[in-house]
Amino acid sequence: MPAYPESVSDDWRAERHQRHKAPAMPSDTALITGVNWLGDSIMSMPALQAYRQAHPQTRLVMLVKPKLAPLWTLHPDIHEIWTLPDSLNGMMRIARQAAARQFRAAFILPHSLRSALVPFLARVPERAGLPGHARDWMLTRVVRPPAIPGHEHQCYEYMALLGMPERPAERPRLILPPALRDRALDRLGGSEPPRLALMPGAAYGPAKRWPAKHFITCGRMLKTSLNCGIVLLGSASEYDLCEQVAQGIAPGTVNLAGQTTLPELAAILSQCILVVANDSGGMHLATAVGVPVLAIFGITDSRKTGPLGSQTRVLQTGNRQSRDIGRISKEAELNLNRIRPEQALEAARDLLAHAPADRIPGDNHAR
Repeated sequence: MPAYPESVSDDWRAERHQRHKAPAMPSDTALITGVNWLGDSIMSMPALQAYRQAHPQTRLVMLVKPKLAPLWTLHPDIHEIWTLPDSLNGMMRIARQAAARQFRAAFILPHSLRSALVPFLARVPERAGLPGHARDWMLTRVVRPPAIPGHEHQCYEYMALLGMPERPAERPRLILPPALRDRALDRLGGSEPPRLALMPGAAYGPAKRWPAKHFITCGRMLKTSLNCGIVLLGSASEYDLCEQVAQGIAPGTVNLAGQTTLPELAAILSQCILVVANDSGGMHLATAVGVPVLAIFGITDSRKTGPLGSQTRVLQTGNRQSRDIGRISKEAELNLNRIRPEQALEAARDLLAHAPADRIPGDNHAR
């Protein structure tokens, strides 16, 4: 059963346990070896959602690193979550557990050799994966995604892997338990005034970070224009950056960077009317809870890794886009600096003007 975060209520744990209670002899169960980053995990969700729609009787077991296990407790199409140990002994134990479970198939989302090891050792009959890292011999099916116009996004690599290369991708979806949503409201001080989230960090580094001074100017303009509160969100390592932006905007701006679990972060994002973020895992997480997202990109290829869904906008300057950039890139930083706060304000207004009229912050929760 999934490893539930402490922030999920006992009632929710009991309800989900009953809803996903494993049968004694599962007749059709697939193992999903999950990717290792938050953003990539979110981008893999449309493929899993499409697979479950096409195969409603199949149970999906997610094998993922412990830090991402709480994320998958919020996804309605994952029935069980197994955590992947770092040690070789731990991996052998998981392989024996997988062998005993007799999975029908395994879908290996990462490109690494290590990610294919458990399904291989468990002798899962069908082991599908993308090519790479000298591990093709460990797979029974190597999937090379076809070049389909309009399907350049990374999510379509996962769609092809799970057998639906031509199917359109819907946006990723997470379901938030009511208790988690209520706790998020408490952290924000209630539902009034409406909140807007800024996420000035990016784990990758400066090559994906819009300058703090631009976030400050943009935050001031948005606060005045929309008559809203501002919350700064990010990881613990981004606290100082978020505090700099919070202090620069105005007294009373809330900084919750590093003070939330992953499910709590998702719930707080769900209570916001808009999220302004760099190209980051937090940007993708916001799309999964249905919040309008304004994404700031440098020279990363937004066609391949941009936010998914119709309620998104990407601000980007320059003609060159690449997936291969260093953490320190003068070209990327120059392009980010060229994006003016006034452009972000205009894009944010346009995004909100076209948001569904019936959207209520926090409506992506369990009923």
